[in-house]
Amino acid sequence: MESTVLSPHEFAVLLLVNDGAEPDELDRADVEALIERQLVTLEHRGPDRCYARVTLQGYVFLKASGLVRASGRRLATATAH
Repeated sequence: MESTVLSPHEFAVLLLVNDGAEPDELDRADVEALIERQLVTLEHRGPDRCYARVTLQGYVFLKASGLVRASGRRLATATAH
Protein backbone atom coordinates (compact mmCIF):
# COMPACT_ATOMS: atom_id res chain seq x y z
CA MET A 1 0.00 0.00 0.00
CA GLU A 2 1.32 3.44 -0.93
CA SER A 3 2.31 5.72 1.91
CA THR A 4 -0.39 8.28 2.61
CA VAL A 5 0.44 11.60 4.23
CA LEU A 6 -2.58 13.61 5.30
CA SER A 7 -2.76 17.22 6.34
CA PRO A 8 -3.92 17.75 9.94
CA HIS A 9 -7.31 18.91 8.60
CA GLU A 10 -7.72 15.83 6.39
CA PHE A 11 -6.78 13.57 9.29
CA ALA A 12 -9.33 15.32 11.53
CA VAL A 13 -12.04 14.93 8.87
CA LEU A 14 -11.21 11.22 8.52
CA LEU A 15 -11.70 10.84 12.27
CA LEU A 16 -14.98 12.77 12.11
CA VAL A 17 -16.26 10.60 9.25
CA ASN A 18 -15.33 7.50 11.23
CA ASP A 19 -17.34 8.90 14.16
CA GLY A 20 -20.39 9.45 11.92
CA ALA A 21 -20.29 13.21 11.38
CA GLU A 22 -22.84 14.66 8.97
CA PRO A 23 -21.41 15.68 5.56
CA ASP A 24 -22.52 19.30 5.97
CA GLU A 25 -20.32 19.50 9.10
CA LEU A 26 -17.20 18.57 7.10
CA ASP A 27 -14.89 20.65 4.94
CA ARG A 28 -15.67 19.73 1.34
CA ALA A 29 -12.07 20.10 0.10
CA ASP A 30 -10.82 17.74 2.81
CA VAL A 31 -13.55 15.19 2.02
CA GLU A 32 -12.63 15.36 -1.69
CA ALA A 33 -8.95 14.80 -0.85
CA LEU A 34 -9.89 11.75 1.24
CA ILE A 35 -12.06 10.43 -1.60
CA GLU A 36 -9.13 10.81 -4.02
CA ARG A 37 -6.95 8.78 -1.62
CA GLN A 38 -9.76 6.19 -1.37
CA LEU A 39 -9.98 6.62 2.41
CA VAL A 40 -13.58 7.88 2.26
CA THR A 41 -16.46 7.36 -0.12
CA LEU A 42 -19.86 9.03 -0.47
CA GLU A 43 -23.03 6.96 -0.30
CA HIS A 44 -26.17 8.49 -1.73
CA ARG A 45 -29.39 7.81 0.12
CA GLY A 46 -32.24 9.45 -1.68
CA PRO A 47 -32.11 12.53 -3.89
CA ASP A 48 -31.07 14.95 -1.14
CA ARG A 49 -28.97 12.85 1.23
CA CYS A 50 -25.45 11.56 1.01
CA TYR A 51 -23.20 10.20 3.71
CA ALA A 52 -19.43 10.11 3.95
CA ARG A 53 -18.19 6.66 4.92
CA VAL A 54 -14.72 5.41 5.79
CA THR A 55 -13.52 2.78 3.31
CA LEU A 56 -11.65 -0.33 4.33
CA GLN A 57 -8.42 1.45 3.36
CA GLY A 58 -9.39 4.40 5.56
CA TYR A 59 -10.15 2.12 8.47
CA VAL A 60 -6.81 0.33 8.06
CA PHE A 61 -5.08 3.73 8.01
CA LEU A 62 -6.84 4.78 11.24
CA LYS A 63 -6.17 1.43 12.88
CA ALA A 64 -2.47 1.63 11.96
CA SER A 65 -2.31 5.07 13.54
CA GLY A 66 -3.61 3.54 16.78
CA LEU A 67 -6.77 5.64 16.90
CA VAL A 68 -9.43 2.98 16.39
CA ARG A 69 -9.95 -0.52 17.67
CA ALA A 70 -11.48 -3.44 15.83
CA SER A 71 -15.24 -3.14 16.05
CA GLY A 72 -18.42 -4.18 14.33
CA ARG A 73 -18.60 -0.81 12.55
CA ARG A 74 -19.90 -1.16 9.02
CA LEU A 75 -17.40 0.01 6.44
CA ALA A 76 -18.10 1.36 3.00
CA THR A 77 -17.21 -1.12 0.29
CA ALA A 78 -18.03 1.02 -2.75
CA THR A 79 -15.30 2.72 -4.71
CA ALA A 80 -14.90 6.50 -4.64
CA HIS A 81 -17.10 8.56 -6.95
